[in-house]
Amino acid sequence: MPVSRILALLAALALPLGSAQALTWDETINGDLSGDGTAPTLLGTLSSGDNLISGTMGSLNGTGPLDADIWNFTVASGYDLTGINLTYYKAASGSLLNESFMAIATGGSIDQNDPSNHLSNALWGYGQDSFGNTYTDLLALLDAGPAFGGIGFNGPLTPGNYTFWIQEGSDQINYKIDFVTSPVPVPEPGSLLLLGVAGLWTLRRRRR
Repeated sequence: MPVSRILALLAALALPLGSAQALTWDETINGDLSGDGTAPTLLGTLSSGDNLISGTMGSLNGTGPLDADIWNFTVASGYDLTGINLTYYKAASGSLLNESFMAIATGGSIDQNDPSNHLSNALWGYGQDSFGNTYTDLLALLDAGPAFGGIGFNGPLTPGNYTFWIQEGSDQINYKIDFVTSPVPVPEPGSLLLLGVAGLWTLRRRRR
């Protein structure tokens, strides 16, 4: 087979398989997110780029039942989850000192009582960038964890199914979180050529 055809085939195989249309969930429009780790709200497959989840959690003045928000999502084959960015965080009390809890686990549920199977967990709160815009890199906080026991991970999250849990215990929090997926990088042409040559060499050895 000509090298040009091998390169074309390898490049095609390296392309992402695609994913669903832009995914958003707004509790004021789509309804309250689940607070049950065994039955999270199913959001489906994240789109390429930005996927915005917005809602309200916690309890007003720390009284009454606590409203946890828990959802399940899938990162499509050919993509990585490269960002979990907090784009809005406002406490009903006006406090900037709140520290909310978040956790992520693989699969269709998350244990709210035992963190040992959490992929990671961490505290998060209000933050500003140098322009005064609310922005916190939640993925980096999770990558640096887990803070309260769990498995841990390094780098972006690879394709698969995940459950995400957020909780505030002393205030009512309005939030917006952007889950960002990016195509897995395609190898450079030089790398593809080496793969093609290596493949031909392996086939030749097998035929001898």
